[in-house]
Parts: sequence; C-alpha cells; structure tokens
Amino acid sequence: MQIEIAEAGRMTQSGSSLLRLIQNNNMPVLDLLVRESIQNSLDARMQNSKFVEVDYLTGKFNSSKLGNELEEVTDALDQRYGNKEYDYIAIRDSHTVGLTGVMDYKHIQNNAYGNLLKLVYEICKPQEAEGAGGSWGIGKTVYFRIGIGLVIYYSRIKNEDGEFESRLAASLVENELDPNAMIPVYDGMIKRGIAWWGDKTGKNSTQPVTDENYISNFLKIFGIEEYTEDETGTTIIIPYINTEELLRNNRTEYTNDQEEEIIPFWCTNLEEYLSIAVQRWYAPRLNNKNYQQGAFLRTRINGRGISLDAMEPVFQVVQALYNRAHYVNDADILSDVEDVYLEDINVRNKLESQKIGSISFAKVSRELLKMNVPNNKPEPYMYFNNEIRDTDVNRPTICYTRKPAMVVSYENVGPWVSSIPATGKDEYIIGIFVLSSFNKLKNSPTPGTIEEYIRKSEMADHTSWGDWSEGNYNPRFVYRIQSGVNKIITREFSSMQKETKPKANSGLGKMFGDLLLPPEGFGNGPGGANKSGNSTNPTEIKRSRFRFAIDTKGIKYLPGKMIIPMNLETSAKNKISKAGFDMQIDSESKRIDINEWENKMKMETPFTISEYRIQVDNIDGSKIDTEEVLSTSESVDIESIVFAKRLSKSGTCHGLSIFSEEPHYLRMRIYVTVDLRRNDIKPSFLFEKEAE
Repeated sequence: MQIEIAEAGRMTQSGSSLLRLIQNNNMPVLDLLVRESIQNSLDARMQNSKFVEVDYLTGKFNSSKLGNELEEVTDALDQRYGNKEYDYIAIRDSHTVGLTGVMDYKHIQNNAYGNLLKLVYEICKPQEAEGAGGSWGIGKTVYFRIGIGLVIYYSRIKNEDGEFESRLAASLVENELDPNAMIPVYDGMIKRGIAWWGDKTGKNSTQPVTDENYISNFLKIFGIEEYTEDETGTTIIIPYINTEELLRNNRTEYTNDQEEEIIPFWCTNLEEYLSIAVQRWYAPRLNNKNYQQGAFLRTRINGRGISLDAMEPVFQVVQALYNRAHYVNDADILSDVEDVYLEDINVRNKLESQKIGSISFAKVSRELLKMNVPNNKPEPYMYFNNEIRDTDVNRPTICYTRKPAMVVSYENVGPWVSSIPATGKDEYIIGIFVLSSFNKLKNSPTPGTIEEYIRKSEMADHTSWGDWSEGNYNPRFVYRIQSGVNKIITREFSSMQKETKPKANSGLGKMFGDLLLPPEGFGNGPGGANKSGNSTNPTEIKRSRFRFAIDTKGIKYLPGKMIIPMNLETSAKNKISKAGFDMQIDSESKRIDINEWENKMKMETPFTISEYRIQVDNIDGSKIDTEEVLSTSESVDIESIVFAKRLSKSGTCHGLSIFSEEPHYLRMRIYVTVDLRRNDIKPSFLFEKEAE
C-alpha cells in the first residue's frame, strides 16, 4: 500500500497531540478500547438487525510480512522489530453496515462524511444520530494507544448500487518529536506524525484499497478471514501490542488481611480480561433479548461466546436490574431475592413528562454472587475496578446508563451514593439508574430530548455525567438525578439491622445512649430559656413557634461515625430567620464548647461533623422537595436560606447556622454525619432559634 503523509497546516493536529487527546489516566486502556469499539459497532448496526456481533481476536503475525506492505516505513519496522512474530488484537463486528460513505473528500455533500472518513481520516467528527455513543468524536484515538500507533481498517459494505465492496486502509499516529519516529519528512515540511496507507489517487493522496485479491492476501498476515456472502462489517487490527503491559495498565491494587497483593484472575490473561471488560461495561445489553432500544449485543473472545449463563453473577445482577427499569420481569438471577426495588425519579416543570428516569436496586448476598466456597468469586468492587475503601462494611454501588446501555461508571463514593447506608460484609447494595431517553426538554434554548442533554454532558471518554449551562438555562438534571437516587435508596435501607453492624462498633451504643440524655441546661438558647428544664422529650425543643428534634429511631451507626437525623419545623404564625445547633463536649460538671476544648485545654476534639445532608420539604407553605449536601464547602444556599458550618479556629466543624434575610416558616430534615475519634467522650447538642 502507498503512503500518504499528513502535511503541516493551520488548525491541524499532530501525532503527539492526538495521543494525548483522550488521556484518561483512571481507566485501564483495555476498558477504553472495549467501550469505544463496541459503541462504534452498535452505532453502525444494520437497521433491521436484531443483534450486533462483536468478536475480539488475538494472535501473532510476522513483522517483516506486514512491513513489506507499508511503503516508506518498511526499513524502519525491520530495524526495530526484525523478522519476528508479535502479538496483535483485532475487533471484528458483523450485522453492521461497515465503513460506508465516500472515499474522497471531493465527493462529500451536505457535510455528510460517512463512517469511513470519520473513523479512518478524521478526528472530532462524532456520530450525529440521536442516542449514539459518542458526542466528541475523539474516543477512537484509543486505538492508537494500544500498540505502537499503527491501526489497520478492513471493511465490507453494500454500496449505493447494491453491490458488495471491500475496503482496506491503514494509519499510523506517532510522536513526531520522538527521535525514532518512523514516518519520513514529506517535501521538507514540518513533521506531523500522522500517515495513511492505501491506493494512490494523486500526489501524496490515497484512498482505501478495494482490490479483493490484495485484501485477501493482506488479511492472511494475521490469519483473519474475509467477510463473505451477504456479510458486512468492520475489522480493526492493532499490531505490535504488549500484552503484559496492557494487563498491568491502571489496574486497581487489592490486598488481603495479610497485606498480600490479590490479582483478579482476569488480570493475568488477555482473553479473560476482554471478557470481563465486555461484561463490565455492556452487561445491560449483552445477550439481552429484552433490550428495547434497538439491536442487542453478542460478543465472542477468540470464538468463545459470552452467554447469559456464562456471565459473572454480579453482571447478571446488573442486567436484571436494568431490565426491571424497563418493566421486564422475566425469571432471572434476582427472581428469588426479596430486597429488589424499582422507583421513578421525577423532575417537575423541566420536562414534558415528569419522569427523568428509573432507579432499580437490590440488596444481594455473597451467596447469590457466588463468593462463598466452592466458587470463591471476587468482591463486586474488583469486577467494577473500584477501590475497596472499607474493610468492615460494604459501600453501595450505583451505575448509570442512557439509551446505548453502556454503563457510564460504577460509583461507590461521591454524590451518587453519599447518603446511602453501607451494609454488613455479607450483603451488597447494587443499583442502576436508567435515563428516560425520549423525554423532551421544556423551556430549553435548543429543544431536544433528555438523552441529548446528557449525551452532551459526557466527557470524551464517557465516564461521567455533569450539569452544563446554555446561557441562563441550567436545569441541573444530573444533580436532581443524584439527589433522587440517594433519597429513594436511603429511605429503603436507612435502618440498619443489628446483625449487620460490625462487632467493633458495639461500644458506640452506650455512647450514643448517653448522647441523647438531656445535658445540663438543655434547650437554653438566644431566643429564650426553658428555665424549668422539664421537657417531656429531652431530644427536642418544642415551643409554640419552633420545633427542632433528633429523630432517635433514625440514627445509624457506621464504623467510626454516626448519622443523626434532625427535624426542623416552624409554625406559619411565627416565622423565623435564624436557627441552628451547636455540638459540644459533655463532661461530668458541664458542657464544654469546642473552641474552649481546643484553645484552652489544648486537646484534639474527639469528634467532628463531616457532612450535612439537607432535605428542604416546605418553605412558606410551598412544596420544595430539594436536597443539598454540605461537605467540602463552608455553606450552601437553598431558596435564599443559607446553611453555614460552624468551625473552630482549627477547622473543626461543630455546628450549623441557618439564616435568611426574610423570615420564613418551613419544614426540613437534616442528616448530620459525626466522625468519631474517641468513644469515651460524649457529645451533646445545643439547639438555638430566633423567632420573628
């Protein structure tokens, strides 16, 4: 094949910049490859096909045979690799339309580049169909990071004349500044580090090879078969891969109780890794005949299919939850599980229909996940490539997806799970949020669906969702989804059963029992004192104007912390503009202020407040139903009401101030997370208010 060398020009990419364009340093590169390659195949599915098939092939090839086919780099490849065999990986899809479209830029009409030009010759030309995987068009640069930057494209299409046609091209992207760069200088110009190979069409110009005999002989270098009969599809071949390096890339490290490294079985074998990666990101669509948004996915690794029964149990759970979100109730792995839930998440006044999506979640056992003898399956966190952050409890995991049914991310920390309680070591809370993709936006400057709004919010590697603004329009959909997920799941699992609490926390029971006893002078505040001290409920202040109370039944005990729910409710006749509470240290003689403890007694505070989760239900008689989490920042504003942390000079958070310019009557619930450093010293709470 003849070479075409990318020429220098304005606003053009270089090889070194392309290799950095999607530098995701958190996700293993093999995962990025699986996500991108399958999404490209699904986007190219044939209109009436019930499924898309993606095959991953690995094997060896002779470097000299390949080098002889690539003009101008033959000698460089021979010098570097010689007449030896090296590994390759190939992704072959079928039941897809292949690399369709014109082969020459001169024939482009109405800016329709087609699949061929977009994949092989262009960057930042995304799929335009609603519900497509990418919205940036740069995810395909991952192909250049798997090997040495050399990628070969083979495709068979049905052209406009109804005839079958094969196409073959190759491209190389390298760091043009590398002294060992292989692409020669073209006509004395500056190097760009990008080249293509194909049939020559003019001076330094090529297009894909279409000669069937040449393509057949070229594919024999890799032992890859041609498409035959009425087959269409695309095969991407990436030679010169380093298998060991790929398996080590960005692998999360796990250790056992003896601090010995645990290596999951799939991290030592390329075929196993590819199988797990396919399940990890496409469990909702893999062999799922109930998938309702188009063709489902079939995948094979070197000819070995991933059947539903062969999927790892944890990914069967993900698929079963996804199906429930679409109201499919076929028999599956969750059929005999009691704690399985499905609820809609609604957003008012922002969408044509209030439903923005559904959260489907379950509490599953180690036994269901086959983690016990004799199967001994790894922890779900390992399958999700997440860190194991706690050894005493299991944190919940939430994943989320839109129309293509690729899992965007598995979250076990952060805003998706911030208030959801952990479980004991024998259970796991797993959930999936599924977007209502066809719901349309209201009052948006650019009308469209919620699917397109979320699609545009994803970064180029599609690993997260985030809210974004268009002018003054920012409906905060992602924040509302996250708040709804937390609220719904927390409601179901907020009261932890005694047997799920780690034994190490048994000493906290007495401590919190003392916490709820009335401290000396309880209830005295700036707005007036309860001089009698004979409150019928020592955990609350209840007067004609104001009620602030700890919900003792809702208290949760976690390793090293407690979550304390408080209710604040005022009357319509007597509004307030200021309220709050202070956490102090209870001693035998008196309550000690945190600042006094730290400054005068020179001692470290035995506890601190790490987070407030504020749920405002009603302001001045209007339903609000808003939730905010106050953790890293010092304050948060909800409907012109400010919630500000009370901090000591050393930065210890010991209370909350609630104030507004105008007085209001309101109803809200506040979840206070208290981190405990010692269990021999008791905190007490002083509630304050100022009524108008």
